[in-house]
Amino acid sequence: MMPPKNRFLLFSLLWHIACWYGLLKESSGSAPPFPYFDKFAHFSLFFAQIWLLARTYREANRQPPWIGLTVFALLFAISSEIAQATLTQTRSGDIFDIVADMLGATAALLLTRQILKNSTSN
Repeated sequence: MMPPKNRFLLFSLLWHIACWYGLLKESSGSAPPFPYFDKFAHFSLFFAQIWLLARTYREANRQPPWIGLTVFALLFAISSEIAQATLTQTRSGDIFDIVADMLGATAALLLTRQILKNSTSN
């Protein structure tokens, strides 16, 4: 099922491109601002991506495809780690990054579900 065409789809596509750029950019080698910063970044990137996609459906007054968005997030998470491991010299694939990605996606979906639930009970 194709997502509705609205401004949130455009934001989602632009965010997706920015994510790939960030994920495939060679590491500078500098120390992260705080421990586990990379896990926080992965969580945040995926939260924003799935939030924007879910918002695309909400804006069109359609129910987000929960399973479809989850599968998309999982495929994006796995492919981004494979890409980092194979297409960059200063990054590696990490199963814990996939976990952080999926936690971010899950948080976005749960928040969306709660917002939809609250809006229908008013």
